[in-house]
Amino acid sequence: MYEKILVPLDGSVQSQRSAEYAIELAKSMNSQVVFIHVIPVLPPYERHQSGSSESAYQHLHDDLRQSGEGIIENAKALFGKEDINASYRLLWGNPAMEICHFAKEEDISLIVMGNRGLGEIKGYLIGSISNRVVRHASCPVMIVR
Repeated sequence: MYEKILVPLDGSVQSQRSAEYAIELAKSMNSQVVFIHVIPVLPPYERHQSGSSESAYQHLHDDLRQSGEGIIENAKALFGKEDINASYRLLWGNPAMEICHFAKEEDISLIVMGNRGLGEIKGYLIGSISNRVVRHASCPVMIVR
């Protein structure tokens, strides 16, 4: 039923739990699992006279990239031993938009992701990545709590 399952990872306990759930589902259905992490893009940098701002911007950019690479490497270490067909991708962009775009472009059958557990009011006012994905994905989305 689900040939390709997409699992967005953010390094949280919730995303690891959703990955474990997706792996069990994939084993039972002989599905491929695609693990991704989306690094949020920083707002455009405007060059000022001080070079320290540019250096801080570059440092933050590098830290985000290293953190994302670490999340993917950790996923490979945790889930690479599982008896599933798995692949891993690191993307840049708006997380919710990139997850939805990737799912459509890669013909994903199901997205399995964690819920961060924002309260009702905070989730309503701010929204969350999982809420945005549920609203805009081109395929079914399973939220693991």
